[in-house]
Amino acid sequence: MAALVLNSSDIIDFSTFPSPQEVGLKLPSNTSGDFATHYHPKAGTIKYKSIGFPHMHLMDIRWTTNEEIKLYDSTPDSTVNINFQMSGQLDTHFFGLKQELCMRPHKHNLVFAPEGGDLNHIRANSGIEMFHLSLDKAFFADAIGCDDAWSEAVLNNLDLGRPFAGAKGTVDTTHQMLRLISDLRNCTAAGPMRNLLIQSKALELLAFQIGQFRNPLRVREEIRPDDAEKLHQLKDYLDSHFLAETSLTELSRIFVLNEFKVKKGFKALFGTSVFAYLRQLRMEYAGNLLRNCNMSVEEVADVLGYEYAQHFSIAFKKFTGSTPSGFQTSSKTVSA
Repeated sequence: MAALVLNSSDIIDFSTFPSPQEVGLKLPSNTSGDFATHYHPKAGTIKYKSIGFPHMHLMDIRWTTNEEIKLYDSTPDSTVNINFQMSGQLDTHFFGLKQELCMRPHKHNLVFAPEGGDLNHIRANSGIEMFHLSLDKAFFADAIGCDDAWSEAVLNNLDLGRPFAGAKGTVDTTHQMLRLISDLRNCTAAGPMRNLLIQSKALELLAFQIGQFRNPLRVREEIRPDDAEKLHQLKDYLDSHFLAETSLTELSRIFVLNEFKVKKGFKALFGTSVFAYLRQLRMEYAGNLLRNCNMSVEEVADVLGYEYAQHFSIAFKKFTGSTPSGFQTSSKTVSA
């Protein structure tokens, strides 16, 4: 069956649904911390949290589709837009950009497409979670400065109103970025403190992202192409075997790399260490078990290989900021 083609205005026509690309003071904000929900008979269910400031707009978007959809948006846009894919698959093509952005879990992008015109392909009966950040063009230009080739090219494109992406394709979301996104999605502060915390963490998130965009040439120069390919294979291996016990020595043997290259090369290429990445995969898996499966904290700890549930609880709280039982309770409240 062919995909259903919709214009964004066909589904985002709710008076209270803010355009993700809009920036300004008049944007509605979810000060209660609850998700607002909208349902479209063909597009499915959209839940979102939104908070806006004069120079930035943040949205936590969760979309469950009914049918396969191709969503077209032709609205001109003067903001710089950043997307962090948390779960699900979304294939996007911006007119004016050559490369398609295949968004997958833990991938991110940065796009400026002033003339509008983007096509998003979403599969049927799928769930998408995305953390979206829009920035005023002038604010973004002032924030990045102009002290290297990447920022100079970006500022030139902004001045000319020319579309660009922060990197070719999509880039891996690092452990530091995921921690900041978790803090932003689960911020419990109130009043002026909430506003200050959200803006400061959003800017820190932007700083990490721009750091990735600025350094890929240096990383490629330091890592030989054949070693980089092996490190990507190593990362794929960890994605599939993250519950198994491993060591740098074993990974070195499997992928025919010395331990120094495994340790330093992995961090240079992906922005995190091997064991920090494993910890991230394990804790996120634990979060999925707590959220979606009827399992006790002790059972989840056992699945992750912890002899004592208390040790798992300490590690989980250090990673997420919440105890496993507290995380499980809050997840059930949100889904309700």
